[in-house]
Amino acid sequence: MKHNLIVHCLLVVFFLTLSTAVASETVEPVGNITSMKGRLQVKKKDGRVWLDAEPDQGVFYGDAIRTGDESEGIVTLVDESVIRVHANSQIIVNTIISPLEKKNSILLFFGRVWNKISKKALRRKLFEVQTPTAVCGVRGTDFETGAYEDGTTLVRVNSGEVSVGNEAHRTMVGANQGTRLSYEDREIRIETGFQPDWEASSAAGRKNLFADGEKYGTYVNSEIYRQRDYLKSLVARVADLSEEKKRVKTAAETARRKGDDAAYTARERELEQINRELGDLNKKIAYTGGRLECQFGLFSHYGYLAKDPELSRYFNGKEFILKQLDNIEMIQAEFDAMIEEGMKMSMEDMEDLMDEMRQKVRDHKTSKKDDLFNQL
Repeated sequence: MKHNLIVHCLLVVFFLTLSTAVASETVEPVGNITSMKGRLQVKKKDGRVWLDAEPDQGVFYGDAIRTGDESEGIVTLVDESVIRVHANSQIIVNTIISPLEKKNSILLFFGRVWNKISKKALRRKLFEVQTPTAVCGVRGTDFETGAYEDGTTLVRVNSGEVSVGNEAHRTMVGANQGTRLSYEDREIRIETGFQPDWEASSAAGRKNLFADGEKYGTYVNSEIYRQRDYLKSLVARVADLSEEKKRVKTAAETARRKGDDAAYTARERELEQINRELGDLNKKIAYTGGRLECQFGLFSHYGYLAKDPELSRYFNGKEFILKQLDNIEMIQAEFDAMIEEGMKMSMEDMEDLMDEMRQKVRDHKTSKKDDLFNQL
């Protein structure tokens, strides 16, 4: 009975993993633009051109969406969750997906989104909103998030609960509660009856940034370098484990050929431990990638403001932003290569893990047939 339970669990993990890996490669949309007011624009993953959106247009992994003044759009995901993108906002949908976690992750660079989460997504906890200074993981059905140009994040929960965290803290925010985070104040303080003035907060964010662009640019810069170094360590660990896995697999095969069951079993246990760590690394790489992309998106926006002929006249510290832009773009190119290499190696290891699961399932079926034959 215990053996049947183990195999059943392996089957569940296998098929969930397989379906997630396939989903990350599919060309099917993750949702559609179901409502538009004013001008809504979309930029495809790896694209450079913003194009005007059309009603009922499909939204795909990696798509960026932005709104202007007096405009907004509603995206309805395939799981029936709803995202309302308010005016003067920019988001990206699911740019980096771990094959072990099928999750709709919305990166909110700046602006405001309202989310209504479907029961399907809620049951599986498969929705989050990331900003440059916070990660909001869904445990409830209805919440709003604002991210502003000075790095301030506001979260208001209308119903249910939302897990709000940053690199230092994480806590649950309940219905009719909210919190405020920033680069300067990372402590999560829950306020009951939190009713933010979204427009005033947006104006304050612009005012703070324009008063001292070097200060806020340095905050974002520091986060980019810190997260980049951490991502490097994760990718390096994946590479080391991949080499170690090859060595252990060779040793296991040698032990099997020699009929050394004890050594073979020991090597198999080593492989299981390596696969578990690779799975954890895979999820950490995807998470860290999202955190970095939030910083890239915000700093890129700073660059846009610093280059604008009209707005730049009021932007103190724009020289610092413009000076750092080339460095940030080089780091972003390095980041893209690291993500590709880290996730590629992890995917290959995940395929090995799935092959091992398939073999365990085949072995179990053969064992059951043998047992049945012996009973006859």
